[in-house]
Amino acid sequence: MRPFLPLALLLALPLHADELPGHSAHGEAFNEGPRQAAVLIPGCGDAVKFPISSKKPDAQTFFTQGVGQLHGFWYYEAERSFRQVAAIDPDCAMAYWGMSMANVNNEKRARAFIKKATPLKAKATPREQKWITVLETLYREGDDKRDKKQRSLDCIKDFETLVQDDPKDIEAKAFLVWRIWFSRTEAPISSNQAVDALLDQIFAAVPNHPAHHYRIHLWDQSKPILALKSGAQCGQAAPGIAHMWHMPGHTFSKLKRPDDAAWQQEASTRVDHAYMIRQFVLPDQIHNYAHNEEWLIRTYNDLGRAKDAIGLAHSLIGNPRHPSYNTLDKQTTSASYGRTRLIETLIKWELWDDLKTFTSPPVGHPAHDITRLRAQGLAAYHQNDTKLLAESLKALEAVKTDQKLVNIDTSKLKPKKADSSDKSEKSDPKKKSDKPAEKPEVKAKNNALTELKAITALLDSKLPKTDKTKLLDAIKDTDVPKDRLARYWLKLDDKTKAADLTKNFTQDLVGLATKTEVLLACGKTDEAKKAFEETRKQAFAMDRNLPIAKRFDALAKTFAISGDWPAPAPKRTDSGIRPPIESLGPVHWHAPDAPTFEALTLDNKPVKSTDYSSKKPTLFMFYLGHECGHCVEQIQAFSKAAADFDKAGIQLVAVTLEPTQVAGKIREKLALKKDQPLPFPILCDSSLEAFKKVRAYDDFEKETLHATLLIDPSNKLRWLDISWQPFTDAKFALEESKRLLQLNTPVITQASE
Repeated sequence: MRPFLPLALLLALPLHADELPGHSAHGEAFNEGPRQAAVLIPGCGDAVKFPISSKKPDAQTFFTQGVGQLHGFWYYEAERSFRQVAAIDPDCAMAYWGMSMANVNNEKRARAFIKKATPLKAKATPREQKWITVLETLYREGDDKRDKKQRSLDCIKDFETLVQDDPKDIEAKAFLVWRIWFSRTEAPISSNQAVDALLDQIFAAVPNHPAHHYRIHLWDQSKPILALKSGAQCGQAAPGIAHMWHMPGHTFSKLKRPDDAAWQQEASTRVDHAYMIRQFVLPDQIHNYAHNEEWLIRTYNDLGRAKDAIGLAHSLIGNPRHPSYNTLDKQTTSASYGRTRLIETLIKWELWDDLKTFTSPPVGHPAHDITRLRAQGLAAYHQNDTKLLAESLKALEAVKTDQKLVNIDTSKLKPKKADSSDKSEKSDPKKKSDKPAEKPEVKAKNNALTELKAITALLDSKLPKTDKTKLLDAIKDTDVPKDRLARYWLKLDDKTKAADLTKNFTQDLVGLATKTEVLLACGKTDEAKKAFEETRKQAFAMDRNLPIAKRFDALAKTFAISGDWPAPAPKRTDSGIRPPIESLGPVHWHAPDAPTFEALTLDNKPVKSTDYSSKKPTLFMFYLGHECGHCVEQIQAFSKAAADFDKAGIQLVAVTLEPTQVAGKIREKLALKKDQPLPFPILCDSSLEAFKKVRAYDDFEKETLHATLLIDPSNKLRWLDISWQPFTDAKFALEESKRLLQLNTPVITQASE
């Protein structure tokens, strides 16, 4: 039986409330959101002041926290905070306003939440009714066909009205700025300066308001220097929100200050990791997490901090995967970013031994195997390993893609002549091409083949130079970086082409360092020395044991530079007052300590979770009884895979909320014979204490949820899935469990030698 619900909440319930186990009684909108109670998180915008009419102090506290989280775009936790408000004070209409605001990127859910505020408006103050009306108008039922631009403009006007009604309402001004920026694609901002003036009003009244976040977004694409002051205060305004530390990284990156950008991005990842470990959240469940991590790796590389870049890339690769949000199929996940950025880093810093080791095992994914084999070929080329290079090329040719490859016929390769009078070379925009668009993995494979064939030729002493030239000429139309291509031309002793390419090198540390070496090899000593001086300015944080750094140690003597050749680190006075970065959390995610819970065996003997997990890794499946159809599907799926888990040394244990005298009925669902043993132990937790311990429990509706957890013998929670639906992919769970349990050995790299 579901718990008693107040009349106001009952009126807000949809008529089609889903009564399936694990599903919210409040409708579909509540299924996907946070189901566990909110906690007070320090640093979510202490300067925020948004009074509501609730007479319950805790409701006000969580509402204020939710508003601060909205300003930091921490929408998942904001929704949790507002749900907590509704749990404390079910008559608080503004709680549902907050839930709607937290779903600005999901119009369907946002509309569902604001509809729940409507029956409660009569109990709200006139001011609160105006705030609710803003969203009621924006998400009006049957309004989908309305012009999106007009809806955005109307919403901006509604927020303007709130400001006009109360010019001292800082939150109205802050959300007006937010809405102007958020609506920029439908209603372009005509004057950034005018919006910035509104921000000045906010900071004049509340200097540490989290609206600093909005100023960074406002100027990010046009004039980031105008957001510098906010960049120095944004994270400090809401230090408990990772994204608030991340956003100044945009500003500092645009201003070519990678040292400051790295600090901000690292602060963001540390705050994220502390939260994840504390709350039992897997990394890629966090919006923007993987983006911040991969950018931080790139920023580390801009600074020459190769060891840190490699360590973070390995950490991303080791993060738990999940079929819904962290797989190799998605480019913007930890799994994909980790592999891509690690390979980029090892190539960038010429760590060929590490690259060969990492690229040795196949991935089993076309796009990643193309990248892997190309990198393996590069490592083989630089170590003059013609056998491995040939193997890499052969394996690359065998990688299957979804589209027929364009064969590269080297006998027909001819340099194109620039001739503006040749109209046949010009494209007609009105004429549609009959050639299908080349898929990314096909293009990547063709680029990789072109490069590997060219460098194979460079190592072939018997091949005529003219053939090698043709192959290198083909590279210019691929994605090979100019600095890499220049070194290939040097290998062919064509100094003219090598030197000419330096004009298009990137102006980062590696680009400038390579430019120095290439120009010097081409006999352009004066130009090389100028490039060296530019390199020195960016090398202040560079790892000194890198191959290129060691060469520069010798090169500094050539240029008669006394003392250490890298320039001192720049002294900043406008980066803001920062806390000790270690105080924000760990730089790498690690599995949290697992909760220990108790239950009963089918013969009523009390046991602890550690009775199983301390002996061998254990996958616990919390299910909602034999009458839950989805749960039965899960138990059946894992029953079929039980032998495979056992072979891998992983114990399966199921936990049901049924009492012992009922739990045995699962045997019928598994079609077991009378004397046939269960495929794995089944424990009973009719008290629901175990469910609550592992957070498989909806604190708001007092309902149990499905959960699957992997706990290792050191009592670390290595993987979990808690949801309104059970996790039924036994094959994925097995392979991921095996992968995670083999990631205990730290990777030793050349960069740390």
